[in-house]
Amino acid sequence: MSKISPRELCQRLKSEITARQAEGEDNDLRLSILDYFISHNPSADIFEKALKTRLDDPNPDKEQSKIICSEILEAWQTRTNASP
Repeated sequence: MSKISPRELCQRLKSEITARQAEGEDNDLRLSILDYFISHNPSADIFEKALKTRLDDPNPDKEQSKIICSEILEAWQTRTNASP
């Protein structure tokens, strides 16, 4: 199995969110974060570092984005470490 790219992962996550999004459910921040990574197309190392940097940010105003970045990082680690 070839490794998935950060852009491809974010595109898949965005598609999954859009497909299951309930009426009135607010995913604006989640979609904005995914769109950011899709448009910037970072290398795997930079992608993982950016996500971990957000998790280490002590600013309490960024709690929601930290949760989202944690979910993205978990998806990244799960999908890139999967056995063929």
